[in-house]
Amino acid sequence: MPTAPAQRLRHIDALRGIAALLVLWMHVAERYVTLGGGHAIGGRWLFESAQAVDVGRIGVVAFFLISGFVIPYSIRPDRPAAIGTFLVKRLFRIYPAYWLSVPLGALTTYWIWGRPFGAVDFALNLTLLQDLFGARPAEGLYWTLLVELVFYGLCVGLLLARSLDRPRRLCVLAIVLGFVHSLAMLMRWLDAPVLDSSLAFWCLNLSFMLCGALYRGCVVEGAARHDRVLRLGMYGLLAYYLIVFPVATASAIGLERNAAISYALGLLLFIGGVSGVRVATRLGDFLGRISYSLYLFHPVVFQALLWWLLRQPEGAWWRSQHLGAYLLVNAVLTIALAALIHRWIEAPGIRLGQQCAARWARWRARSSGMDAAQVHRRDEPAPSAALLVSHPWGRSDWLLSPGILGGMRRRVCSKPPVAQVAVGRGVAGTSREISHACSTEVGRRRPRAVMRGRTGDDGG
Repeated sequence: MPTAPAQRLRHIDALRGIAALLVLWMHVAERYVTLGGGHAIGGRWLFESAQAVDVGRIGVVAFFLISGFVIPYSIRPDRPAAIGTFLVKRLFRIYPAYWLSVPLGALTTYWIWGRPFGAVDFALNLTLLQDLFGARPAEGLYWTLLVELVFYGLCVGLLLARSLDRPRRLCVLAIVLGFVHSLAMLMRWLDAPVLDSSLAFWCLNLSFMLCGALYRGCVVEGAARHDRVLRLGMYGLLAYYLIVFPVATASAIGLERNAAISYALGLLLFIGGVSGVRVATRLGDFLGRISYSLYLFHPVVFQALLWWLLRQPEGAWWRSQHLGAYLLVNAVLTIALAALIHRWIEAPGIRLGQQCAARWARWRARSSGMDAAQVHRRDEPAPSAALLVSHPWGRSDWLLSPGILGGMRRRVCSKPPVAQVAVGRGVAGTSREISHACSTEVGRRRPRAVMRGRTGDDGG
């Protein structure tokens, strides 16, 4: 994938804020529409329109696409301990605010309503793996965070397989995952299920996240400009999700609560926000910064407020307002709470994660440097940060470490290494050293050190 600028993407921040507000709209509308009891409240159309297209699912799909757009570009393979620093940053990005949401979610979703939520459920929720153990989630939206964690692992696996920067491979994987979901849904419709529906939707969600990465690399940054096969695969996949998939499911099960339509609308929202109307305003910046807390804590606000309202007499002024008023009050209170949590929990956590990641990278670099020195004294290869070095006599790339470079010199130049290669020295320094070691034997055909690096924002 091409390199990308390191600055924050303002239009992506705005998309995050819109996605979070869509989820809030759906959840508040479906819980507050019956607040009047026997007396209908005004603004029911706000609930019916939200339910018709499932705006909450549209927001979640947009979040998944944004993660695909951002996360693969936040891994820096050109730096020491790329995987470790990436994982440290992501854990500090996700968990601090999440840990605060667990007790607040348990309080407002279970305890104040008299519902059971025990110590085992609480402890498992702190790991974010409660779904794997069959425990109750403190908030119903936690499953989306587990999808995020799995996507992080998928990105690491693709990096190790040298496929994260290969758009064709990402496209094939996205198509395969989408095919698995479509086949599973078709067999279920034919009353011959072959895969649990939740697992099938896991495949669909990961496919959409890969679509976000492909859209950035192929459409926004032009990786497919000179690759006809990649263009065909990318645009074919988009056409399938935007047209074929929703039309086929609509003909089979109808339009009402059709998830395929919501996924298509989420993809349309994403494409519109990235390539159409690129919102870049201070309000969009602000909502994007607090979007994680806004998403994570809106159930805390609307559940607590609903609990209080239901204790007011039926027909009271508090319980007979327009649904839009309840949406507005919940949005304002949630934004205020999210801003505080971002200021005092999220932002310090992000900074701490960056500091820990930097320390980890420095430690790994020093550790690898010491190992390399010992290895060169023993004339053995040493494990260290990997470099991709183009072989001058073939098209394939070699995955080499500084310790192995000495062996390459011996094979190419028939002489021992002349100097130690320091980890973190950079592409230019390594290239100069290889060229110096091989200049007398190879002449003009010197190996070129190539780092398949990408730059991007921190995935926040």
